[in-house]
Amino acid sequence: MERKIIKEVIERVLKSAGVEIDKLILFGSRARGDYKKYSDWDLLIVTKKGLSRKERQKLAHLIRKELAEYFIDGDIIIKSEEEIQKRKDVIGSIIKSAVKEGVIL
Repeated sequence: MERKIIKEVIERVLKSAGVEIDKLILFGSRARGDYKKYSDWDLLIVTKKGLSRKERQKLAHLIRKELAEYFIDGDIIIKSEEEIQKRKDVIGSIIKSAVKEGVIL
C-alpha cells in the first residue's frame, strides 16, 4: 500500500512540474526487507533530463511534504540517467548502493 502511495505521489508531483521519470528506485532497508517500524523510505528518482540543483531541491521538498500527509518519511534523491551513469561505479557512493541493491517501483 505504501509503495503505491509513494509512486503515485512522486509521479503526480513530477508530472505537474513537467518532469519525466525514467525510473523510481527504492533502496536501503525498505528494499532489503530489514527495516524497522519507523524506518524511512530511501528513494532514487531517475529523470530523463537533468535538473538544476535548485529544481531538484524544490521537487524533493514537495514530494517529502506530500508523503508526510500519509505519514511516510521519505529520503529523496533526484538525478538524471546521465548523472547515474557517471556515479554508479564510484566506491562509497549512495548512487552505487541504490543501483546495486535497489528495487524498481
